[in-house]
Amino acid sequence: MAKTIDWLGVETEYRAGLQSLRKMATEFGTSEGTIRRRARQYGWVRDGSMVKRARVKAHFAGKPAPEVANQPQAVVKAIDAAAIEDIKDMGTGLENARLALEIAHKALKRLAEEKQYLHLMVQDARNLKVLTETNRHNVEVIRRIRGLDDPATNDSIPLSEVDEVIIE
Repeated sequence: MAKTIDWLGVETEYRAGLQSLRKMATEFGTSEGTIRRRARQYGWVRDGSMVKRARVKAHFAGKPAPEVANQPQAVVKAIDAAAIEDIKDMGTGLENARLALEIAHKALKRLAEEKQYLHLMVQDARNLKVLTETNRHNVEVIRRIRGLDDPATNDSIPLSEVDEVIIE
């Protein structure tokens, strides 16, 4: 007897666009080609990941989440669940980046205030470079999560310039 495939579940996952076709095919007991043919036949649109990304970005920018248009309710729920999971993960990443930034700030501040430790930076410039790179990296992480950077431009300072400043 042939296995019955949950086509509503396949359609929901396909439209949500949150997992690969290969994974979906394995999960639902069919092939990738069959899923593609059915999606083409019934006009399923696979745009959930873009919608999810927009919802997560809006959350961190403090804006209302964009509406999910022309999608079945099950797809909307799947997108929302995935967006909530990403928001939680990125919130943890944001918290970690802020903590690391604060630690680097305190270390650099203490070095500047207590001259007896300054020789450690002069003897081994790698220490200062590590603190500087940690600072730069965590600021970039925070900016990306908050959506503060325009992806069309890259205003970050090249590492070669950072190295030159450290050497001076």
